[in-house]
Amino acid sequence: MPDEPILREKAARPSGAMHCRHGGRTAHSGGPGSGDFCAVCGEPVARHLIDLEMEFARQGVTPDTLHLHLRCFAAWEFERTKVEGAPN
Repeated sequence: MPDEPILREKAARPSGAMHCRHGGRTAHSGGPGSGDFCAVCGEPVARHLIDLEMEFARQGVTPDTLHLHLRCFAAWEFERTKVEGAPN
């Protein structure tokens, strides 16, 4: 898994699956790795790791379900807060 600065860069990319995922309803759950690919780093979330599953729902649209490593979630949350906390 890449180092934190690389994970934060991937999480902040405009083309990334996680970029600016705010608004709408968000549900989180965690458990053993599912083997699904992480939405930030693109590597599988192995069964011996924690898999954070995030669901983003907007009214009238099928929810997006994303899987993340714990470290990738932390990098995304850091970048998301920077974007949302920026002055207008």
